[in-house]
Amino acid sequence: CPKINLKTSNGKHKLRSVFGDYKLHLGVDGSVTTCHRCPVLKHSNLPLYLYRDRQGRWVAGPEIGAVRGSVRGDHSEDPELGMECPCQATMWQCYDRGWQDDNTVRVGKCQVFRQGY
Repeated sequence: CPKINLKTSNGKHKLRSVFGDYKLHLGVDGSVTTCHRCPVLKHSNLPLYLYRDRQGRWVAGPEIGAVRGSVRGDHSEDPELGMECPCQATMWQCYDRGWQDDNTVRVGKCQVFRQGY
């Protein structure tokens, strides 16, 4: 998915800044940035990225490829396969003194983005 929305149904979520619209992150040469053979998505307003880690999980955080971020999606049994897109994750976890399951987090495919995005 070239554009997604990482969202929560909890309006008072501790990590609310990580949620929002993400789109493909392009390098200085105009090519799509990748991490572990998957495209990287960048938050529309903040220096946050959504990328696949070594274990095949999708992670939202400030450093592409870092093991730990703020939010992560579940992963395939086979890390070589992993999930091609964060919208394939069925369960998400948030980091709060350890990884905690969070059933309020979802990823949706974006049909329309705000002007200028």
